[in-house]
Amino acid sequence: MDIIDRHFAAENAHDVAGTLATYTDDLVWDDVGNPLCPVYGKPAAGEIYEGIIDAIPDLHLESVARFASGDHVVDESVATGHIRGEFIGIEGGGAPVRFRILHVFDIRDGLISREQAWFDTAGVIRQVEAFRSATPA
Repeated sequence: MDIIDRHFAAENAHDVAGTLATYTDDLVWDDVGNPLCPVYGKPAAGEIYEGIIDAIPDLHLESVARFASGDHVVDESVATGHIRGEFIGIEGGGAPVRFRILHVFDIRDGLISREQAWFDTAGVIRQVEAFRSATPA
């Protein structure tokens, strides 16, 4: 699972090139809650990553459980950060968020060939709305 450790280390460093280096060229990348997904290939995934980092510049993922079977890895992480831009279709306004995220990876030739990310988008929206309600205008 070294490739997954390298992948998350690059993501947490906000190193898009390093993150993309963990993928095969024919990657299928799918953030299930994102209407633009799935996307195909490293360039398309890179654009999505740039958008995520722009929206949540302090994004951090901490793995809490992981298992592998054959060429498949499932990782449950906790994501934290402050949404400063647009994320999942809403403006964050600096809202702090914390949410669990499940990644499902397919591995081929030592690299990630497919990644799916699942998280509760409605829960993230509720956190942003609660922040807005508590923040004076």
